[in-house]
Amino acid sequence: MNSNAGALARRLDCVRAELAELDLHGLLVSQLANVRYLTGFSGSSARLLIAGTGAILLTDGRYGQQAEEELPDGAGFELVISPDGLLADLVERADRQFSGSRLGFEGQHLLFAEWEQLRGESSAVEWVPVSGLVEGVRAVKDEEEIAAIERAARIAAAALAETLTLVEPGVREADIASELDYRMRRLGARRPAFETIVASGARSALPHAATSDRKLRAGELVLFDFGAHWQGYCSDMTRTYVVGEAGPRQREVYELVLAAHWAARAALRAGVSGAEVDTAARQLFAEADVEERFTHSTGHGLGLEVHESPRLGRRSEDRLESNMVVTVEPGLYFAGWGGVRIEDTLVVTDDRPRPLVDLDASRLQILPP
Repeated sequence: MNSNAGALARRLDCVRAELAELDLHGLLVSQLANVRYLTGFSGSSARLLIAGTGAILLTDGRYGQQAEEELPDGAGFELVISPDGLLADLVERADRQFSGSRLGFEGQHLLFAEWEQLRGESSAVEWVPVSGLVEGVRAVKDEEEIAAIERAARIAAAALAETLTLVEPGVREADIASELDYRMRRLGARRPAFETIVASGARSALPHAATSDRKLRAGELVLFDFGAHWQGYCSDMTRTYVVGEAGPRQREVYELVLAAHWAARAALRAGVSGAEVDTAARQLFAEADVEERFTHSTGHGLGLEVHESPRLGRRSEDRLESNMVVTVEPGLYFAGWGGVRIEDTLVVTDDRPRPLVDLDASRLQILPP
């Protein structure tokens, strides 16, 4: 998605305000999702140097035309095509244009070898590591971003509805995943947002199982974790079904996970912490004496990346704000038996969260027509 110049200017202003709080004169952005968020450029080779009144985007010769097309008119970016390495050109420009300044760099993203080069070759600038600065700004989405994530979510949900008609005993997990990926692309996705998970039987107890050649069997659980990538933005959804008639234990576990899912959604609103949302789901599992079977956090932010701020986990201090987009995905996993997870994507508001798709989460069974 090519953001307009006004949106990019607002994002850069937010970053500059954060830099002022840290007494920094600029920021070197090296994480590609952050570069895209601030410039609209989607190439795989880029560095961005933000200063008080301007910004320099550096890329290599492979992406010159693409950068010219993706940088919006009037955004005020200086485009530099670096023939001899982005960091070398960046160091030269930083020393020449920002001599004596304190510039931040993304400490969690810059490679150690790059840091050594930065420290060794840049003598006129004081480089200061910062963490999560752009990610914090990214956490609150604008209307254009929310619309893109919603489009990705609707593509994924429609693709799942089509794929479920093909699910039956004897079909391989890998074939189902391939069909789901194909149908997401056919409906408009550029690609899957991440590697699609289809895990059946006891393998559904692996929260991030790799899709295998295993064939589905009647009466078994099958878990789908998937998402679509549309105009740079990701969706993320999980559904769990039984191939055929569900048994009593499958129904019991499913209903417990569904109740925890709804409890977390009820707690999700602006002003609460990520830990509070996690507690709402985890408490139901604790009361049922199965909390140890819930082995991950309740959810996470979603946007240009599948996992971003805020985090909905037991130790999360992230404070939720309106227009954050998050997933809610409690699950229970029993080794040798199977697992159940239910995940939806929601927009945080001052009141009840808004789900991006209305895909019935109460459906458990996949029955032949």
